[in-house]
Amino acid sequence: MESPQFLIASEAAILVEFGTSQPNDLRPEIVQRIHRLVSLLDLSPLAGMEEYTPAYSSLLVEFDPLQLKAQDVIDHIHFCMEQIGQIELPAPQQLEIPVFYGGEYGPDLSFCADRFGMSLSQLVESHCNQTYSVAFFGFLPGFAYLFGWPSKWSMPRLDSPRPKVPAGSVALAGSQCGIYPSESPGGWRIVGRTPAKIIDTQRSQFSLFTIGAQVRFYPSNPSAW
Repeated sequence: MESPQFLIASEAAILVEFGTSQPNDLRPEIVQRIHRLVSLLDLSPLAGMEEYTPAYSSLLVEFDPLQLKAQDVIDHIHFCMEQIGQIELPAPQQLEIPVFYGGEYGPDLSFCADRFGMSLSQLVESHCNQTYSVAFFGFLPGFAYLFGWPSKWSMPRLDSPRPKVPAGSVALAGSQCGIYPSESPGGWRIVGRTPAKIIDTQRSQFSLFTIGAQVRFYPSNPSAW
């Protein structure tokens, strides 16, 4: 795999780019490589390096410019990259998420099914047959970007975002899946809603998900909850 590129994002941040993956053409091997690098940076901390923000094909590394120069950070990342083949990631968290599909809970389910030439039940079955992985968090606190939805069924976003998307809404965009952890505007295609509490300030772990977690969905009925 090609060596990453280093871009100066600001006087206190460096962007490490591993490729040009787009949401419709995600590369799991790049996502895994970024997760391994984050683990190595955690295991080999450098004073002054403050925060790491992963994405599908990049890692933003923030640092204290009063303690470090950009080249110090780059050198340390190079050092960690030399060991990337030796790091073993922990076994991924396994989660099964109930979903109320269609109707008031999934207003875009019919649109998605029609686009793919499927019946509603076929689309639900297809959505539940995939295993999704948490690549990173963004957009909202606790919003996990899940990859695993087949690119052949890439789904365009709404032309105009909805002003309010209910918390727990399960949605598709491109080759991604996501669950809105709280009510917010949003332009993804909503196929259902989960009763699972995605974020909870009373939990020791704020988000239900961790980086690298594997997620599967299954159909459920509101009356069961």
